[in-house]
Amino acid sequence: MWYVIQTVGGEEEKTAEVIRKTIPCYCMEDCFIPKRARMKKFRGHWNKVEEVLFQGYVFVTSKQPEGLYQELQKIPKLTKFLGRERDYFLPLNEEEERLIRNIGDRTHQIGISKIQVGEGNQIRVVEGPLKNFIGNIVKTDLHKREVSIQVTFMGREMRLHLGIEMVEAFQP
Repeated sequence: MWYVIQTVGGEEEKTAEVIRKTIPCYCMEDCFIPKRARMKKFRGHWNKVEEVLFQGYVFVTSKQPEGLYQELQKIPKLTKFLGRERDYFLPLNEEEERLIRNIGDRTHQIGISKIQVGEGNQIRVVEGPLKNFIGNIVKTDLHKREVSIQVTFMGREMRLHLGIEMVEAFQP
């Protein structure tokens, strides 16, 4: 099962490292932070950068939620266990877990989608994670080379910003 831990924004990496070093392997299978790749312009040149997809959140997989919860309580940097109920917290539902699996690779990294741009800025996804979410696109920003998709995650509507790379145009 996958669990989400809220932490201080910008401290995701530090928190994940503390969790990896502190939590015994019998309580935790993996600790990760989904990240997206995108292109960003610095001094006139496009560069590939990596950014945290869900700022302020760290993800943990475990088959021992009670033990995991007890061990996590010993870490002071954690601010909140999402979905907490009674003595431990609840896992992401299947749809939310599937969202993260479908959008990223097995290391939870979200690559840049290759798109073609036609008349009226109509786009066609050639390859990449956006291919599974074409119906969820709510905004395309060709200047920033990113697309916003609308998804339901952790019980609320949320926009995720994914990187795009433009390839040759298509004829509709």
